[in-house]
Amino acid sequence: ILLLALDLEGFHYKSKEQAKEEKLKAAKETVPYYLERLDAQVKKNGGYFVGGTLTWADITFVALLDYLNHMINENIIEKYENLKQLQKKVEELPAIKSWIKKRPPTSTLYQN
Repeated sequence: ILLLALDLEGFHYKSKEQAKEEKLKAAKETVPYYLERLDAQVKKNGGYFVGGTLTWADITFVALLDYLNHMINENIIEKYENLKQLQKKVEELPAIKSWIKKRPPTSTLYQN
């Protein structure tokens, strides 16, 4: 998950447009590599990253998704059904669902 974030961050925070474009191209090539493996891991483990049960890995991944999507300006898990189901399960947990309802709007969380 950290490598995925670092790939996206590398392009998002570049200031020179050419360098930023090169990093975006690289991110769009490497991000699917990570996501395919993460999706397979979730499938293999009964809908979660580890042991067929909710762990901090699941919560951390879902917590980072808004930020990762923001950095690349798209829904990075759109093509990955197992990851989408994991996101849904985590976001339906009562405490997390409650926080999502009352938190500040996501679009304002990451303004530079």
